[in-house]
Amino acid sequence: MTSHLNNLKATLSYQNPGFQPDINDSKTQYRRTVSYNDYYTLPETELPEQRPTISSLPITHVSIPIPETKVPINHHEIKDGRQRFRWNLIFNVLVWIICPLPFWLPFLSNKAAIYVLPSIQGTFVLIWFIISILAARNAFLIFHYRHRDYSAMLTIEERNKIRHVVAISCYKEPLELIKRSVDTLAAQTEVNRISMVISFEERTPDVHLKCQTLEDYYSKTGFRDLIFTIHPYDIPNEIPGKCSNSNYALRTAVQQLKLNDEQNGNHILVTTCDADSQFHRQYIAALTYQYVKDNYPTLTTIYQPPLFYNWNLDSLSFFTRITGLLRSTLMLGALIPFSINTMSIFSFSLTLAKSGNYVHPAYQMDDIICLIRWMGVTGRRLSIHMVPVPVLSGPTCGRTIEYEFMEWARQARRWTIGAAEVFHYFMVKSRHIPFLTSLSWSLTFLIYYGILLCSSGLYSLTSFLATLFLVEEIPINIIYTTYLLFSIQMFSFLIAFIIDIFIPRLLDVHECIFFLRNLFHFLMTPFVLIAYSLVEFYALHEVMIRGKKVCKHGASNKNTL
Repeated sequence: MTSHLNNLKATLSYQNPGFQPDINDSKTQYRRTVSYNDYYTLPETELPEQRPTISSLPITHVSIPIPETKVPINHHEIKDGRQRFRWNLIFNVLVWIICPLPFWLPFLSNKAAIYVLPSIQGTFVLIWFIISILAARNAFLIFHYRHRDYSAMLTIEERNKIRHVVAISCYKEPLELIKRSVDTLAAQTEVNRISMVISFEERTPDVHLKCQTLEDYYSKTGFRDLIFTIHPYDIPNEIPGKCSNSNYALRTAVQQLKLNDEQNGNHILVTTCDADSQFHRQYIAALTYQYVKDNYPTLTTIYQPPLFYNWNLDSLSFFTRITGLLRSTLMLGALIPFSINTMSIFSFSLTLAKSGNYVHPAYQMDDIICLIRWMGVTGRRLSIHMVPVPVLSGPTCGRTIEYEFMEWARQARRWTIGAAEVFHYFMVKSRHIPFLTSLSWSLTFLIYYGILLCSSGLYSLTSFLATLFLVEEIPINIIYTTYLLFSIQMFSFLIAFIIDIFIPRLLDVHECIFFLRNLFHFLMTPFVLIAYSLVEFYALHEVMIRGKKVCKHGASNKNTL
């Protein structure tokens, strides 16, 4: 690890002349300037094109400093990942119990099949219906409060108390995509309270040039601080991905901003996000308001904005759009209300992050692993509260429909493997969590991922085929019940499409989708869920056979966003 710290890697931190203190803030405001002796300098011929509208200072060289002090990582050795008997096998057991059931039960007892199969299907439909109703409720609250000025709802004292650190993880995303994301943070009503951390990877192409371009572009936009980090490649006991990138970025920011010296980390909120994130301009204000309203729940709550994937979504294929709409609905109706897990963009207190030893760098899904790791520290189930403004996140995409489908399947596989892997991590660490807390969360997680997402779609297919070809003498009332269940299921999907009409407009998203095309997407929803379940079925067996070595983070393709 020492060799990495001695090489050209790490932090560019500078004074922000564009910072404007709150005129009502009675506290002394100052900016830090970090200076170093050693620099990496690019010749002028390699400099980015100047942006005089953003920065009036001429740029004559690019400076990437070498850190004077080491960033503590505190890694534990990764255990052999080729072991086969892991807790994620519970997912495989559930799938093999539920999905083939309609094929063998009629041979065991036709009468039992007549009543058992629709009952199981009714349970799945009921879960979907509850989720859709909760999603509609949360969507209504977001739309109802769309004109709220959260900055005005905060007192001067409340605004002065809270400071924000926003960390955006980048790898090979196009520079314009990163700019579009950071632009929405620079446009925040509380921008002067944001310490912006932009974290790249060592293997990011032209990484030093990108850092300098972004520094020139955002040097006068009003951020309290602007820090760039370059995460070294091949650090022992890490796997490449957002977990290790975020872990390094947050530790570096805490060190550079000297936040370790501040006793009251309860009043510092950290937000992590991806390079394809577009924030509502009141996100920081709404987060502050919700945190204050909840009475500063430092060690008990993580905040999740509802994510919508309407970033050029109307131009993508039906399977990508349907998946995006359902993911938003599941977040509004399941992940947030039942505190299952955060996703992609979430906020938390710095005290909670420090107590939980930041982000585990040996896993691929930072959102779920943080929740699990920090539950072990606090010894209780963490609550997930909704930030009442939407955030735009980029969907999977590709330059052709074939590439788009491959990217869609690749990301579905990655999400499934990640969920199975973190469930194993949770079960290993559950001995540090009270039994009832551990039991309630693990059952909720299994029902959501193992049963609803992985099994319900395939069960619907096998149950339909069994009803057509295997089950005999089905009473007419059972047939009508089956039609009713299908109608309720489609109504649940319809709510996702209705939410899509109203909420994305709050982010100035204007889509062009003809009614017949929208109807086609709606009718294709069950088939997309079945296809998604097939990918998950494959992924669960891949991680069962190959073990932890398949748990790697494949960065999403965002070139067409």
